[in-house]
Parts: sequence; C-alpha cells; structure tokens
Amino acid sequence: MFIAELIENKKYYKFRSKQLLVSLLAGALIGLLVNVPDTPVWLTILVIGLYVGVLVYSVCSQRQMRLSLGDKRIEMDVDEIRIKSKEGRDIENIQLNQVDKLILKDEYSLPQETVQEVGQELAGKTKQNYLILLRDGRERRLDFEIKTHYMLRQLNKLFESWKMKGYPIDRAN
Repeated sequence: MFIAELIENKKYYKFRSKQLLVSLLAGALIGLLVNVPDTPVWLTILVIGLYVGVLVYSVCSQRQMRLSLGDKRIEMDVDEIRIKSKEGRDIENIQLNQVDKLILKDEYSLPQETVQEVGQELAGKTKQNYLILLRDGRERRLDFEIKTHYMLRQLNKLFESWKMKGYPIDRAN
C-alpha cells in the first residue's frame, strides 16, 4: 500500500521553492557570520537581525505551505485509490477496474533530493509527483508529496502490480 499527502493547491509548489530559497539564505547568513574573522559588532547585529527576519518569514512560509497542502491524503493499493481525510475518514474511493486509463510519470522521486533538483527548484522547475486518471472522457490529476524512500519503493511496486493485473497504463514525462 502507498500512502502520501494529497496536494490540493498548486501554490504548494511555489511555497516549497520559496522555502528552499529562504533556507539557503539563512545558511548563507550564518556562514557569513561564522567564517568572517574579526566581524565588527554592527555587522554581527545586522546579520543576526537578518537571520531572525529570515526565520520569521520561514515559519510563515511553512504555515502557508501546510495550508496549501490541504488536509487529505491518498492511499493506493492493488485495486483501489482512496482519498481520505487526515482523521482517516473515507472521502472518495476510486475502483481501478472502473478507470479507462491511468497515466503515470516516467519517474517518481522525493523532491529536492539531488543538487541538480535543488537548482531546478530554484529556477522554478519544481518536482511534481502525480498520476492522471481518465474516466468517462474526463481527466483528473492527483498530485501527491512522497516523503520517504520506503513510500517511493512501495509506489513503484504498486505500479508493477497494476501492470500485472492488466490495468490500462500509459507513461508521461
């Protein structure tokens, strides 16, 4: 079984990029303070003030990020996709044998895992994990946030199970 946070608002990706930039800025400020010998007191106070400002912005940004993530999660197993509330109540059940087609990405991964992905994230090309369901001529995209390597392995095993069961699967970039 695969379980992940369901992303309900696309603004989440922008907040995640901003959060990365803020954390890099905070690290640079501390690095500047620690690595410059004989730093004047006024510069130390300025850098500490900037750091505190960055931390306050970071906390506010994380709150916005959590709000845009929403309060639902997605659970997938061999025959069904379930959307649940954080409390565990079923909101929606999607039987895979009633889906016309499943469109999966070529590759799924954890966001900001490599230096190259961090650079892409800073450039505005965010890592997005999703699947698309086609049913009755309508397309529905379900974005989700993978948090651990264990869940990433579970997701890939699940996709293999779907292939073996004969569900109609296409791959997208």
